[in-house]
Amino acid sequence: MTRQTETTAAPEIGPPRYTDGIPAIDHHSHAGYLRPGATVEGMDGVEREMVLSHVEANLPSDVYLRYVDAERHRDTEQLAELRGQWPIDSLFEEGLRFRETSMHTVTLFGGAAQLFGDIGREAQIHASLAGRVEAPQAQYERALVLAGTPAVLTDVPEIDTTVWPAEKYRQIARIDPYLYPFGHPSWDRRGSDTPRFRRIFGFVLERQYELMGVSNRPQTLDDYLDFVRASLRQRVAGGVVGLKIASAYVRSLRFEDVSRADAAEAYTRLGALETPDPGLAKAVADHLVFAIAEEAVQLNLPVQVHTGVGHAEPGIRVDDANPLHLQQLLDTPRLNQLKVILIHGGFPFTDYLTALAYTHGNVYLDTSLLPHLHGRRAERALEDWLTYLPANKVLFGTDTGNPEHHVTSTQRARAALDTVLSAGVANDWWSTRQAHWLTERVLHRNLTDVYGVDIP
Repeated sequence: MTRQTETTAAPEIGPPRYTDGIPAIDHHSHAGYLRPGATVEGMDGVEREMVLSHVEANLPSDVYLRYVDAERHRDTEQLAELRGQWPIDSLFEEGLRFRETSMHTVTLFGGAAQLFGDIGREAQIHASLAGRVEAPQAQYERALVLAGTPAVLTDVPEIDTTVWPAEKYRQIARIDPYLYPFGHPSWDRRGSDTPRFRRIFGFVLERQYELMGVSNRPQTLDDYLDFVRASLRQRVAGGVVGLKIASAYVRSLRFEDVSRADAAEAYTRLGALETPDPGLAKAVADHLVFAIAEEAVQLNLPVQVHTGVGHAEPGIRVDDANPLHLQQLLDTPRLNQLKVILIHGGFPFTDYLTALAYTHGNVYLDTSLLPHLHGRRAERALEDWLTYLPANKVLFGTDTGNPEHHVTSTQRARAALDTVLSAGVANDWWSTRQAHWLTERVLHRNLTDVYGVDIP
């Protein structure tokens, strides 16, 4: 009788995991951000924001805007009336159901399972809200540990360093509030997203006036520029390590190099109007973008620029967010040393980003938004960028303000990078040594070089 020898199947071996144990610094986060006037929400608030486009598209425009305004002002009487007359709650439920299979929702609840356990949707939502109320930094700290992220650069108007320690949460400041000293022209398009951005910009500008002891808007453009420069320098002294342009949410990225004389005249004329004229407002804003960019060069501050699609609600015009609109800014000789990071992968203009980074030595790209919003686009983008661009050009980022997405976005970014590097080594594009080198460059070294920061 022949004895059968039992054998144990060899474990399946996947591609090498170059990113294991390598710290990843998040280039673009919103950790610690609570919108002015907003209340703390759990992870379901992130879900509901993504469903607003479905609600907007199934209500009369004026009804939708009345609903958003009532929510903003917490007008319970108006909300009850609107919900009684229109199927608002059912539209939210329907929209949530349709988004169950989107990568955004899948990764949101995947992160929740890791943070709070597989305890069911409602319990996870409750745990997320409790943590945000009781100890927001502790909740985010757990996400950083799970993701292997020692620090983030966070885009927030202000950050409380007594809650969010500066060694882990480095602030990025938007320049957009400075661009509209007279407010914005009237809004006649769909949606509530752009008006919300305008309100936030206005709130931040008023806050900077307060912090700088400015009681009235400066009368001349030169005086206003003095205020802007002083405000920026004070913010840098307070820990700001970079700037951001989020203008695609309110206007085109086509910034023109308006002369000081023309901008000064436009500034004076705007001061005499009750409602900002679009052409005059654009002239002032365009001049201020170039002036602030020059200041950023002097302060050695990199500038992030939002490109491509934004929130899932009408407001941002996709054609306005085309990164090719930035060419005049990028091709200005006096700004050749301005470090510009085109963020979010620029969907649907990803190839344009690649070309701009290829032809401009001071232009960089990051992965933020790609891992938790798209399926395999992060892999495709990383393969293009790492094979076509110099090794110093690509930065890791998530674009997450909630800890659930931070966990899964970082994990998916690591997996995408591992896949691309493994394929590159297998195809003899890179040696194993080069793959390890690229891992460190993408996950943290490029960021520390570009920003000139030392993160333990």
